[in-house]
This record gives sequence, structure tokens and C-alpha cells, in this order.
Amino acid sequence: MTAETQNTRSRTTHLLEKTQLAKGFQDIKDRIQNRDWVEFGLNATIIIFLITLGILVRLLLAYNYRLNYAALSSEIIWDRHVNFYPNNTYLEGYGDFPFYYYNWIKAWFQEGWYPFTDWKLTVPGDPLYFYSYPPIFLYFLVAIWRPGMINLWMAFPMILADTACAGVVYLILREIIKGEHSRFIAIIGGIVMTLSPINIIYNGVYWLNPGPVTLFTLISFYFVVKRKWRNAFFWLAIATMTKQNAMFFTYPLFMVMLGEKAKSEGIKKGLLESIMIAIYYVVICLCCSIPWIFITPIQYGAHLLFPGQFLSLGTEIPEPIINNTIQLSWSFKQLNMADWFVNFIAFGINSMFLMIFAASIIAVFLFLRSSRKNLDNVEFFEWIAMYTILTHILMPRGVYKFYSAYYMPIILVALIGTFSYYSKKSILTSASVLVAIGLFFGFSFWHLVIDRYFTPSILFLACIIIGILAAIRGSFKLIKKGNFQLSKN
Repeated sequence: MTAETQNTRSRTTHLLEKTQLAKGFQDIKDRIQNRDWVEFGLNATIIIFLITLGILVRLLLAYNYRLNYAALSSEIIWDRHVNFYPNNTYLEGYGDFPFYYYNWIKAWFQEGWYPFTDWKLTVPGDPLYFYSYPPIFLYFLVAIWRPGMINLWMAFPMILADTACAGVVYLILREIIKGEHSRFIAIIGGIVMTLSPINIIYNGVYWLNPGPVTLFTLISFYFVVKRKWRNAFFWLAIATMTKQNAMFFTYPLFMVMLGEKAKSEGIKKGLLESIMIAIYYVVICLCCSIPWIFITPIQYGAHLLFPGQFLSLGTEIPEPIINNTIQLSWSFKQLNMADWFVNFIAFGINSMFLMIFAASIIAVFLFLRSSRKNLDNVEFFEWIAMYTILTHILMPRGVYKFYSAYYMPIILVALIGTFSYYSKKSILTSASVLVAIGLFFGFSFWHLVIDRYFTPSILFLACIIIGILAAIRGSFKLIKKGNFQLSKN
């Protein structure tokens, strides 16, 4: 090869690189110019308003509860802890913040604490040996507080994440509800989320953990609505590495993705792309596990699996100790249901059969609907709300009351989406949204004051109601579709 030829190729390569770079800059410029900045600015303003309102409400109530219902006296009001049963109400507050989070955060800064310790070194009653969450939750805990600051700054990242859920609810409703009332309904939905009683009490007053994982899960669902699957599974991985509950959603989301890709791109290509995105999800989880997974891999895995419950093929229904989880079988037993039915439920929960069965029924149904291009976004939230509730109340471990803060935004979107479907007229739309909001608040307040033994039962009832509403809406869709085809013919 002559020197002249090499120079020619070098100039050609340089020209191509320069052209590609210019094209890249042009693409960025086009995206900036084509973006609707008025819409972007309006959405940003609404989200900031919702977050500000949510923080204000939560801080005011948190201060009031610490002023009037303090379980631990302190000169600094923000350093007090809250009574579990204020005014003898069955709120079932939990002491995870003062016992676990507080000690973890202080030990992280003052003792060089390592969260994924060897279980063999466990000291009974020492919270430093019982960190049982993935790493991102730890980063939330230690994000703001530094020695000498009040306890509020320990909890503030969790409070902020909880209030940010209202902004994502607004964005989701803005996407799934079409028509001239879309923004109005979305804003109302966001405001209702900021005022969600269950979220305010457990995340805003008791400073418990659902806020961050709920936020990341909702962001994942937002990208599902927009059918941006790589983004959806990225944020689902972030949610999973915040709290393990989010991993439950890999099943239905994968099935919806697979159904849509198989329909649009063929079975082989759709399956391959879906598997690649699933691998991408695993890689993100592994990246989030660095450096812990390399330092103590066995202990890291053990901490993520704790707390849990061993599976069995028996029908035993252990009586829950105070301030512990409640199984659905125990809840049904307290309602004096037939022994054979309660034993069947107990066997299904202890063996995890019912949980796997219910999850599979819903996931396969979502696959069939998406593979036929019949799954709309409202229907997705109707079924994912039922999936969320069932996979939690059918867990062998049982549920806490405060777990419901995780379900509430999903239930809210499902209810508002369902009821806003029936009319495009302003008055009827407002009335239907009010019905949805009434159901949401009615369930929330009932859930808060009911005895904890009945928490799984009321959640099961909520699941049945959502299913009935989804079936009614589905029937209307079929009638509407049939009428359209008749008029077309």
C-alpha cells in the first residue's frame, strides 16, 4: 500500500468521523428544537407543586404527631418517636425507623458499620446485624444526615421519594387518559396521591421504607405505558435493588413485553429481544450490587433473602406475634370462615402454590391480551393492581399494614383510569372521577382504623372490587367495539 493511498484513506476516515459527529450534534439539536418546551415546563411546574404540597402535608402531620403522640420524649421534637396507637386507633405504627434505620445511619457514619455482616456473628437484639435490604435503600438512608443533625434529615429522602410518587402518578394519568380532560384528571390524581392517608401515615409520619421502591416502580410503569421497554426494565432493576418486592413485577412485565414484541416482530425476534432486555435487567442489578457482592458474596445474598419464611406442605396457621406480619389464612380464620376453606388457603400460602398460581394466571392473561394488541394502558393498571395485591397477601411471610403504601398509587391509577373511561362529557367525567376518589379514600381510612388481623382480608376485598370494575369496563369495551363494527358495516 502506497503512502498516497494511506493518506487518501486517512482523509476519508477523518471525513466520515467528522460527518458522523456533525450528524450526532444535528440529532441532538433537532431533539431540542422539536421538544414541546411549553408542555415540558407546565408538567415540571405541576410536578414541583405536587411534591411541595406532599412534603408540606407530611411534615406538618409528622410534627403534630411528635408533639401530641410522642412515644419517646426529647427536647427536640423531630428527634421524638411516634406512639403506635395514637388515641387508641389501630394505625399499627412500626418502630423500624427508631430501632433499625436510626442505628444503621449512625453506625455508618460513626462506627464504620458494614451492612452485610456474617450471620454467625449475630448478636440477639442488635439491629446492626439485621440489614435486609439491597444497597440503594442504604444510600437513601445515608444521603443527607450527618452527625449533629436532627433525625428528620435521616427520613427526608424517604419522605421526598414518597411525595415524588404523586408527580409520576400525574405523568402516568396524563399518558393513559386521552381527551380534553386529560390534564385536569391527571392533576386531580396527583393531588389525591399527595393526600393518600396510608402514604402520609406510614411514610410521612412513621418514616417507613416503601417510598423509594414505590417511586422507582412507578417510573418503570410510566415507561411501560410509553412502551419503552429498556427504560422500563432499567428502572425496575433500580426498584429491585431498593427493596426486593419490586422483583415480583419482572414476571408480568416480561410477559407483556414478549406478547407485544412477538406480535409486531415475530416470535423468534420478539423472544430474543425480550431475553436480551431481561439480561439487561440482571446486569443492572449486578452493577448496583457492587462492591458488596465482591466483598462478601455469600453474606450479601443471605441478607437479601432475610427475612423470609421456609415453605411447607402443611396447613399450620401460626398466631402472629405483636407487631408482626399477618397471613391471609389467619385473617380468614378470624372471620370464622369454614375450616376446610381456611386450611386450603393455609396450604396454598405455606407452599407458595396460591401465590405462583395467581401470578401466573394474571401474567399469562396479560401475555395473551398484549399478543393480540388488545391490552390498553388502563387495563394494564387494573390487572397490575390485582397482581400487586395478590402476590403480597399470598406470600408465606404475610403482610404488614404499612406494605399498603406500596400498592396505593397503583390502585389509584387503576380506579381513576377505570371510571374516567365511561364518559367524555365534563360533568359526567367529574362525577366518575369523584366516585373513584371516594372509593380510594374510603378504602384508605377503613384500612387505617381496622384491626391488623383483617388487613389481608380488606386487601383481598379491594382486589375483588378492582376485578369486578375491570370486568364491567371490559364488557363496555366489547359492546362499544361491536357497535362500531356494526355501524362500519
